[in-house]
Amino acid sequence: MLKTNRLPLFFTATSLFWFALYAYMPYVAPYAEEMQADMRLIGLIAGSYGFTQMIIRFPLGIFSDRLRKRKVFIMAGLFFAAVSGAVVFVFPSPIALLAARSLAGVAASSWVIFTILGAAYNGPNDTVKTIGLLNACNSFGRMIALLLGGIIAERMGFSHAFLLSAIAGFAGLIISMGIVEKKPETKEPPTLAALLEVAKNSQLLCASILAVLVQYISFATTFGFVPLVATELNATNFQLGMLGVIATLPGLIISPFAGKLVKKLGIQLSLTISFTLMVIACLAMPVCQAVWQLFALQILNNIGMTAAFTILMGLCIQNILPERRAAAMGFFQAVYGLGMFLGPFIMGWVSHSFGLASAFVLTGGIGILGVIASVVFVKKGYLA
Repeated sequence: MLKTNRLPLFFTATSLFWFALYAYMPYVAPYAEEMQADMRLIGLIAGSYGFTQMIIRFPLGIFSDRLRKRKVFIMAGLFFAAVSGAVVFVFPSPIALLAARSLAGVAASSWVIFTILGAAYNGPNDTVKTIGLLNACNSFGRMIALLLGGIIAERMGFSHAFLLSAIAGFAGLIISMGIVEKKPETKEPPTLAALLEVAKNSQLLCASILAVLVQYISFATTFGFVPLVATELNATNFQLGMLGVIATLPGLIISPFAGKLVKKLGIQLSLTISFTLMVIACLAMPVCQAVWQLFALQILNNIGMTAAFTILMGLCIQNILPERRAAAMGFFQAVYGLGMFLGPFIMGWVSHSFGLASAFVLTGGIGILGVIASVVFVKKGYLA
């Protein structure tokens, strides 16, 4: 079955997809600041990535389930990922950055389809394991992108990291043409009413709510304002790239074992530990005195985020029928897109009004809310 479905091509395309989206990620805020954008505009630029996903992902999942097609959406995602990098390279400006991040959000919306096609290759009881392997592929692509992007940005400037993104996106698009998708076993596509019904699933709803908090923290810190803390500590362009690289390492190492972590510790303990690590990192980041300290906290923060998010991603479709999973995953990813938008958006406004340190403290409070919600949801039986 692995040869029939050409999994090596699928995983390669997946890695290149995330490579294209993250090759320039650490430089969005510093590049915007270099172009004289204020904190509020920087927050809007960073948040636009999540805003477009919030709008597109659920309808995209429903549309894919109704059409019973996956590959075409994967190819479209790679195309938009490539274009997002090309736009800034050709037209460097804060407005181009805003357009690029919006296009990147359109591209990232297709991750719904990547995850569903990946999950289709294994049984319904192995969703956390399968998602973990797919997320490891995701992390590998991001890590290599950030490493190469850091080298190129250091030697050639921020704009060439965007060019690298475009090249990777188009390469992934070409490779994705060879993917053979696994069709749903049912002969008839589910009705629209049946697809909308998935939004009432309690486990999906609770996993989505917690994912909002995880993504709020992630895009307020790692993919939002941590690079600005680093620049205040006189980090080089290469160090900014390496800051992104080490953020991906937990995903590469931990994601494949998230299923085992849940089986050993249980959902409640696994999630509460994960959110606690995020809280510690968020509260400590603004008082860092050296770049190496920020690196250590970046690792700690992303260990928590990776473990929590992989678990939630698997749980959201665990008890959903295969023919409705794209709709469920679309709902999950659309909802957590709210966190991707609000994290950097609120971070920008709070930083502008009260300072960067206050914004990090507020983000730590979001992590505490995640700890409380995790305990409540498991005890109430909403997550199992």
